[in-house]
Amino acid sequence: MVEKMKTKLAVVIPAYKKIFFRQTLESLAKQSDRRFKVYVGDDDSPEELQPVVDEYSALLDITYVRFGMNLGRKDLVAHWRRCLEMVGDEDFVCLFSDDDIMEENCIGQFYACLENNPDYDVYHFNINIIDKAGTVISEPELFPEYISPVKFFEELYMGHIDARMPEFIFRTSILKSKGFVSFPRAYRSDNATVISCSSGTGIRTIAGHDAKVLWRESGINMSSSGALESIASHSDANISFFNWSHRYFGKEYPLSVKVEKRWIVNLLASLYPDYGICELAGRLIKHYRPGNIIYSIVTLLYLVKVLKSK
Repeated sequence: MVEKMKTKLAVVIPAYKKIFFRQTLESLAKQSDRRFKVYVGDDDSPEELQPVVDEYSALLDITYVRFGMNLGRKDLVAHWRRCLEMVGDEDFVCLFSDDDIMEENCIGQFYACLENNPDYDVYHFNINIIDKAGTVISEPELFPEYISPVKFFEELYMGHIDARMPEFIFRTSILKSKGFVSFPRAYRSDNATVISCSSGTGIRTIAGHDAKVLWRESGINMSSSGALESIASHSDANISFFNWSHRYFGKEYPLSVKVEKRWIVNLLASLYPDYGICELAGRLIKHYRPGNIIYSIVTLLYLVKVLKSK
C-alpha cells in the first residue's frame, strides 16, 4: 500500500496563453485533495502570467519560472523538457495545459487509484472536450480500466478512443529516464510518449465522480492552428510518428495498411492545392516507410486517388 503523505504529484504547466490560465489554476485550487505541487514554466509569453500566478500563491503550492527565451514556437518538446526539469522530489508528474480544467475530484481519485494499483508507470483520466465557454461539446469513449501500449495505439488510431497529454500522469523517474518522444511541433509526441513510458506496465485509468480532465478546443492552441505551415509540419510529424510506431512495435504492429494509409494521406492531402501533386508525392516517398515498397506504393496510389477527387 502507498503511504499517502509520502507520495507526491507534480502538476506541470508549460504556459504561454493567459486567456484561460486563471480558470486552469482555479480548477486546481478547487481540488478536494491538495497533495500536489504546481510548476508553471512561462515560455517567454508576451502576456503577463505572473500576476495570475500570484493570485493563487496563497491557495496553491506553486513555483513559477519565466524563461528568457521562447522555445515552444520552434520546439515545443524542448519547452516540455525544461519544464520537467523544474520538478523536485515528486514521484509522479502530470503535464497539464494553460487552458484545460481538472474536475474537483481528479487528484483525490488519482490517489485512491494509486493506493489500490500502485505499480503502474502511467495513469489516465477520462476526458470531455469543452469549447471556449467551458461547455462540453464532446464526450469521448471511456477507457477500459487497463490498456496495454499496443492496444492503446490500436484503439486510438481505429478511432475508438481519444487521447491528449494533460489527461496522463507519469511516474517521474520513468518520464525522466525515457524522455519525451519528439516530433515537429510536438504533434503525436503525446501519444508516442505515453506508449514509450507505459511499455513496462500499461496504462491504468482513474475512474470516479467528477474526476475528468476537460480539454479545451479553443481554436487558438498550437494543435488546432490551421495555418499552412502548421499543417505541413503536422503532416511531417504524422509520417515520422507512424515510422516510429513501426519500429517500436515491430511484429506486434496492429494497424492494417488500409487504416494507416488514411491517417497518412488525409493530412498530407489537406495541403493541396497549395502543394501540387508531384510535390506531395515527393514528400511522401522521401519520408514515409523508406525501404518498404508495399507501404510506399499502396499509400502513393491512395494519395493520387484522393487528390484527383478534390
